[in-house]
Amino acid sequence: HVFEDSKHKKSLDVLLNERISVLLIDEFFNLFFLNHSITEKHSRMLSDFMASWKETGDLDKETNIAFLLKELDAVRAKNKKLQDKLSEKDKELKTIKLDLELQERATEAKIAEKTAALVEEVYTAQRERDEAVMARLRLANEERDEALLRAKHLEQSLKELENINPEENDMTLQELLNRINNADTGIAIQKNGAIIVDRIHRTKERRKNITAEEMNAVIEERDAALSQCKRLEQELHHLKEQNQTSANNTRHLTAENNQERALKAKLLVIQQERETAIQQNKKLEEEIQTLRVYYSLHKSLSQEVSLKDQFNCTLSTYEDALKSSEDIVTITHRQNEQLATQLQQALTERINMELKLQQALEASQEAKEKVQTLERLVDVLRKKVGAGTIRTVI
Repeated sequence: HVFEDSKHKKSLDVLLNERISVLLIDEFFNLFFLNHSITEKHSRMLSDFMASWKETGDLDKETNIAFLLKELDAVRAKNKKLQDKLSEKDKELKTIKLDLELQERATEAKIAEKTAALVEEVYTAQRERDEAVMARLRLANEERDEALLRAKHLEQSLKELENINPEENDMTLQELLNRINNADTGIAIQKNGAIIVDRIHRTKERRKNITAEEMNAVIEERDAALSQCKRLEQELHHLKEQNQTSANNTRHLTAENNQERALKAKLLVIQQERETAIQQNKKLEEEIQTLRVYYSLHKSLSQEVSLKDQFNCTLSTYEDALKSSEDIVTITHRQNEQLATQLQQALTERINMELKLQQALEASQEAKEKVQTLERLVDVLRKKVGAGTIRTVI
């Protein structure tokens, strides 16, 4: 806008200078030719009167001299009027030149003010972008710390899961089964069977608690990923506004590159979380296989319907948990695809902004060249007007 205003004002000044110069030059030449024609006319009249005076003789000599003196006084009066008018026009020309210089200085002052305001706005936008980048870095560090804490909790839960020694459980079940085989009374069989059922219930509760904790962790990660997507969308919208505000600032490319790297880093983190969820899913499948082995052993030793129903319920619970974990993995994969799409859109918008910036720079360069051409034209016209000479006719 500054370049367009300066261009428009300078073009108006040039047109005004040209118009005034043409009018003044026309007026000057009209006055000059008028004065010259009047002088020539009176010279011819004077020569005619002198010739007639010589011819008429001494009788009309005094009358002709008086008439010639009157004509000479009239010519001098007209010449004086023309000189006064010419001096007035010269004063008007000087006044117009001073007005034009004052207008040019005022225009230059306005352009300088607008340029300073634009530079200040650019610096302010740069500071805001720097603050936003620092805030995003701090937020990324906080998210990294939270991810490390979640990883530690998962490791602790895995360690607790590993602390359940399957060999000891197998030995205990084997001993109980041996006791049932060696028992002679129904009371001993019922007692050992109740112990086995209690052991199965405790194992089921423990597995259920671990699965619930893992599911809660996966859900929290899912919610964190959704909030992260929303935050990234808000940041992307904010960056679009900043890019529209400071399209002429060449240093915004570095900030966009940092944003692109941050988005890629976040995408890698989410992919790692997805891989972690897949590994947890595999571990749950292994646990289900282990429980199926336990159930097959129990089924071979006992035919109680209640235990079978309970174990089927346990298996269905674990299968539901497995399905829900698979659904969560699918949702996480979709979120990753959405983030990749958003990243691609951000890259496309960045390329478009670079093209717009290049076009703006080219337009600015063309405007500068036009302004320089107009300034040279104004200088030439000023030199032409200043080089003109005025001849005084007496």
